[in-house]
Amino acid sequence: QSYNDMLEAYDPELINAVVVLTDGMNDDGTPEDDKKQFAALLADVKLNSDGENSKPVRIFTVAYGTGADPRELRQISEASNATAYQATDATTINQVFAAVVSNF
Repeated sequence: QSYNDMLEAYDPELINAVVVLTDGMNDDGTPEDDKKQFAALLADVKLNSDGENSKPVRIFTVAYGTGADPRELRQISEASNATAYQATDATTINQVFAAVVSNF
């Protein structure tokens, strides 16, 4: 939802970005539904990231702990020309957020 909100409020003069922190995988539906949702999100992000009428909103993903799927999160970040990060504990999360903020 945050990504869609940023698209609606897109301003080319501002930083248009979302930071997603997650400790889990996308498993709110059936595996088939989750795959469709993921594919649709990637397609939408790629469409809005490049091209003449694009509204690039960068999505910085942070996988926290061991339950997140860093592969999928990396795909989302790369599709939006952002970076994916991984933090395993409270110490590394501080370092990760410092790295995320350095992109702005």
